[in-house]
Amino acid sequence: MLHRSASRSRGVRLRVWNTNSGGTFIVTVLAVEGARDGWLRITVTCDDPTTVAKKPKLADKILDVVEFDDVMSLHSRAEYTNASGLDDLDALIDAPERRLPVIVAAPLDGDSFDSWNKLVNRWTQQTVGIAHVISLDPHAAEGFRTRHGQHAVRPGTLRTYPAGADLSDPVTGRTARWLSHKSLAGADHLVTRTIESFVRQHAAAQPLPLPRASREWARAFDRIASGKLREAVTPPHLPLDERRERFAARRREHATLQPTAQVASEVTVVEPDLAPSTTDETTREVERLRRELAAAQSALQDATRRLNHVQETLMVDNLSEASLLELVDLATRDVPDQSAINTLLESNDSLERRLDGLEADLEEAQTERAEARKDLARLEEDHARGQRQISYLQKALSEHSPQAAYAFADQDAPQNPLGECPATWELLAQSTALEAHKIILTAPPKKVAALTALDADGAALTAAWEALGTLAAYREAVEAGTWDQDVHAYCESAPVECFHVAPSKHSRGETKATKKDSRFQKARLLPVPKSVDARGKTHMWAHFKPHTWAAEKRLRIHYLDQVPTEGKIYIGHIGEHLPSASTTKVRR
Repeated sequence: MLHRSASRSRGVRLRVWNTNSGGTFIVTVLAVEGARDGWLRITVTCDDPTTVAKKPKLADKILDVVEFDDVMSLHSRAEYTNASGLDDLDALIDAPERRLPVIVAAPLDGDSFDSWNKLVNRWTQQTVGIAHVISLDPHAAEGFRTRHGQHAVRPGTLRTYPAGADLSDPVTGRTARWLSHKSLAGADHLVTRTIESFVRQHAAAQPLPLPRASREWARAFDRIASGKLREAVTPPHLPLDERRERFAARRREHATLQPTAQVASEVTVVEPDLAPSTTDETTREVERLRRELAAAQSALQDATRRLNHVQETLMVDNLSEASLLELVDLATRDVPDQSAINTLLESNDSLERRLDGLEADLEEAQTERAEARKDLARLEEDHARGQRQISYLQKALSEHSPQAAYAFADQDAPQNPLGECPATWELLAQSTALEAHKIILTAPPKKVAALTALDADGAALTAAWEALGTLAAYREAVEAGTWDQDVHAYCESAPVECFHVAPSKHSRGETKATKKDSRFQKARLLPVPKSVDARGKTHMWAHFKPHTWAAEKRLRIHYLDQVPTEGKIYIGHIGEHLPSASTTKVRR
């Protein structure tokens, strides 16, 4: 825990580590109290980037006792709204300064509202607080539908309105995602995970720009932590003279407390009181003993001088086992290279400063990307409407009816025959809609589900579903006898009322270089039933290229078109770009 005061504000940073089977999780709480108000920031990170960090229980406990504001107050559980609160709900959704998504739930007609609320609370336990969760009562739900039509929430469903949504904007119909009756009918933990994925995708697509004060306080605490690290790894430096002075002081103190007789400068031979010798032999023996005693006392004096010299040189109080072991420990201890430590710490400080700059640039780029996506969605909506208008006018003019040329009435855009996009890659791999349209997924479902780690904002998931919807629409047209060409031609020239992706998102096959290389061929030898190929595998050259994460991270969908022969389409690969002559994935 770290404390800091600045001007009229004071702050505290608490950091807690917890290691379990999912990895090491770090919860950081940064709280600042100013003269007029305050703020709090909770960050959860994990050392394993593929692990999803859940909302900590601490967040709910704080929300229960502290009021936080994002246009409206945040709560630790769903907020129930009646018809009188619809104006506030409209203001919340349309507020340009809103930072968090709004999840609106509408009950099924005729069902118990209390039972519905219990379900909503259970489903949103991991998202409430990091999103506004509003549960409309039956009258409020009806009023909301009357006000906003197709932009409202349907009975028995949930709908997510991202930050920047406008209930009067046609684009809201595309950006406000649904959780339908079918999705809500699953197990509670799956529904909870799906709603959580909506909020996480929103956070990835529209990251919250942190206030300047938040970044400054976070940097200040990082500097304090770096200073403490520097103190911890810097070895204590005790100069030799200082150590000698301390040793001498201890000796003087010891001499004062326990005075001892000084050692004589010369050897004093103690004369033993012996009886007069009666024989020469006894006299000689006494003389010999006197000489040995004198030699022993001289050796003792010399040894004492040497011992004192050794103790002063080694600066130890005595030669006991404990003192000698301590001396050995000091002599054999690894002494850190202070110069290297300072270099590493300075490098760490430099990297932290660079990281601060990169984080600021990333925030700005993500904000610009979110705005660009909104503009793109609006342009695509306008383009699709213009295409339908052109088609209508062309037909009218072909009949030589000038009046009809100006009687255009917009028709609904073609809908994906597969229905709404699943909320997660895992649900896509389990989708029964694909099977209903005889689109058979032979790719490993686990590999498809693993794309969640790459697709943080769900953009690739939506693009993949549109590509699969194109195959479903193509198959319907072939089965109905209204189309007799391949999928690529369908993307280029299908009637305007038919659903399909742009032809730039599809490829009939691979380059000659890719087809000639045995390694690249093997990568495209994908599983099919043995009724299609006795080997249980066949080459799938045709593919969709619906989304790009980065230069080396591109989504590809490889398929085998068997509609003309058996009315089915087999999907052998949904994942990253397979190795090819144009990629660097295969190292030569």
